[in-house]
Parts: sequence; structure tokens; C-alpha cells
Amino acid sequence: MEKALPVPSSLTAAAPDPSAVLIRMREQGYGFLLNLLFLVWMLYSVTQFRLPTSPIVLSDADASPLLRQVIFTACGMAAFARMFLFGTIGAIVALRLPILGLAGLLFFSILWSIQPVVTTKRSIIFLFGLLMLVMTVHGSKTPARSFLGTVFWFTVFVAAVSLLFHFVLPKDCTVNPGRPGLAGISNHPNTLAPILSIGLLLSLGLKGDSPESRFRGFCGRIVIAIALIMTTSITTIMTTLAGLGIFMLLNSSDYRRGMIQLFVFTVTLLVLIIGVDQLRSAFFSATGRDEYLSGRDELWRVVTLEIMESPVVGNGFGAFWTEGKGRELVQTWNPRQSHNAYLDVMLDLGVIGLLVVLLLFPVAQLIAWKKQAGIPGTAQRRAMAAMLSVSLCYMVFYSMAQSFYLRFDSYPFLILTWITLVMVNPDKNQITNEFQSKA
Repeated sequence: MEKALPVPSSLTAAAPDPSAVLIRMREQGYGFLLNLLFLVWMLYSVTQFRLPTSPIVLSDADASPLLRQVIFTACGMAAFARMFLFGTIGAIVALRLPILGLAGLLFFSILWSIQPVVTTKRSIIFLFGLLMLVMTVHGSKTPARSFLGTVFWFTVFVAAVSLLFHFVLPKDCTVNPGRPGLAGISNHPNTLAPILSIGLLLSLGLKGDSPESRFRGFCGRIVIAIALIMTTSITTIMTTLAGLGIFMLLNSSDYRRGMIQLFVFTVTLLVLIIGVDQLRSAFFSATGRDEYLSGRDELWRVVTLEIMESPVVGNGFGAFWTEGKGRELVQTWNPRQSHNAYLDVMLDLGVIGLLVVLLLFPVAQLIAWKKQAGIPGTAQRRAMAAMLSVSLCYMVFYSMAQSFYLRFDSYPFLILTWITLVMVNPDKNQITNEFQSKA
């Protein structure tokens, strides 16, 4: 009897389901569109789409509000469309209920807002930004590594282009006339500096797989560091140094961590002996800056009085800082924020809102660190330490001089929310699974 020839496995394997292939292609297409819009959002937060050859102009007017709304709306609608078309709305809402509840609180503040229309508009923008980030994390197989790599190389691009234009274009195109220091492709050094600082700190969570990639990473960090120093933003530079110290502490072994803690204790003791006021005066004198923080002390006094008008629930999300409000308060300049993140949260949402923000960001991140920090020396530990160091130094130090909470047009809050979503991610692509599954 003639023996039958074996049939090649390639012929016996089931043919791929055309509908499944089409679904994957559509999902990849929507993912690409969302990522592209996200990069546009990030670029807008840096440049506000000012042409690099246009001089930086001092103005009290809000910069391109219509364009901002168009970009944010497009990002939010793309994220929602992706959730709706692929039937993931219920699962995502269930997994992200606490932080989506924050968006609900902002909408709910319409009930007591001093400007309900403004609160409604800004709440919608917040929801769009949150949906964009949620879908970015949900749709990635490696959300932590993708986050670190995207932000780092985006920052390298921003730093390199800012330095290049600084040396080839007229000075008024890269330096703000009201504030010395490199503004680059942004409008102000205090806008550019935190972007550079965050990228530099997050790069510590990346370790190249080859000598070539490590060398590229080193060169990128040098470019960012040079641009950061040229901004002469004392607040951000000091925040960055604090972040480097926090990263070293979080990423170290038990022995090194003990030595760092001993060093911190010694420095703190010396500060208490010498006196905080004397050190502050000496520091501001050495740096040539105003000891009273450019009028922030007067602004904080006025804002505190406004907070006491409605301390429990605030004025409604986004309702307080409207056009010209800052000049009404302090006359001498026109701040668009209280230059203190926690004061602005209380202005908008009172003590209730402040407690919610603290629970959703610093508390949630510290709990996530406790659960999945990883072992010192591993890629997971480096990534977690880099993300938490950025969050802690910006929530503890930078927030005392700048306001950024609940504002997705503020780059630090965009990154802070992205970090939170990655660290507390309960989905199947959570950080522990991501690094354990790495080949």
C-alpha cells in the first residue's frame, strides 16, 4: 500500500480570519492616529505653535485659545472613538474609575461655579485629555517603556532645536524680552525648563541594550542639560537636583540608601543650625534673584483671602482665573495662576478637591511603588524610580512656585497624569507584567 505523503503544516494551518485581520488593522490605524494627535498636543504645550522665526512678544492676551480647543477636542474624540468602536468603554471605565471620577467632580462643580460656562468648557477639555492618556496607556503593550522613550526623545528634539535656533536666529526669537534665559521654541524659560527637567529625569529610567544606544542616550542627556542650564530657571534647576537625589535614593541598595538618608539628615541639621532665612537670603543674593519670589508673596496673600471665601468647595473648576483676573488682584502684573499648585486646587475645588487630588496622585503613586517597585538593579526598578522621582520633586518642590494641577495644557500635569496611569495601571499590561515578559 502506497504511503501517503505528509501534508505541509503551512497548508493544514487554518487560514487567518479576514475579519480579525481587518479589526487589527483598524485598531492599529486608530492607535497611530491617536499617537500622532498626542504628539501634536505635546508640541503645542511647548510652542503654542509660534513660528520659530517670530519674535517672542509680551502680551496679556490668551495665546491661541481656539487652536488649543481644536487640538484637545480632536485628541479626545479620537480616544473616545477608539474605545467605542472596539467595545472597551465598560472595561476602561471599570479599571480607571477613581481617576475618571475626578473628571466627574470637575463637571459636578458646575453646580456652584461662579462661571458655569467656563467650568463646563474646561471640564470637557480635561476629560478629553484624560481619555487620550487612558487610551495611550491601555493600547500599548509596553506602556512604561513607551512612555519613558517617547518623553525622553521628544525632549531631546525640543532641546536640540531650541539650542540650534538660539544660535542661528535673532535673539528676540528665542529669548523672552521680559525674562532672560533660553526660551527656545517656547515663549518663556519657565515653560521650556520643566519640559527639559522632566525629560532629563525620566531618561534615568532607560538603560540602553547596547553600547551604541547607551551612547545615544548619554548624548541626548548632555543636550538637554545644556539647554536646561541656559534657561537660568532657578526653581526648575533646583527641582531637577532634588529629583536626581530622589532617584538615587529610590534606585539604591539598602546600604546606599542608608548613606543617602544619613547625608540628608546631616544637611537638614546644618540648615536648622544656620537658619532657613539666612540661607534663603544668601541663595537669592548669589543667584541675583528676588528674595520675595517676584511678587509671589503678595499674590499668595491675596489668593488665600479668596480661598477663605469658599474653603470647602471652591469657586468651580477653572472659574477663577479668567482674562485680566491677575491684574485685578495685584495690579502690578497679570498672573494667570497663583504660582502654587495647591492654592489653585483649593481656589477651584476647595478642601474637598485638594483631598481628592492628593489621594489620586501622590498617595496612589506611593502605594503603587510599595506594591511593584521591583528589585534594585532591575529595569523595572529604574523605570519606577525615575517616574516616582519626577512626580515627587514636582509635587513637593516645583508645585510651591508654579501651578499645574488639573491643567492638561500644562506639560508637568500631562506627564504627572501619564506617570500615574502607568504606575497604578490595573490592566493586563501593568508594569510588573510588562517587565517580566521582556525577553
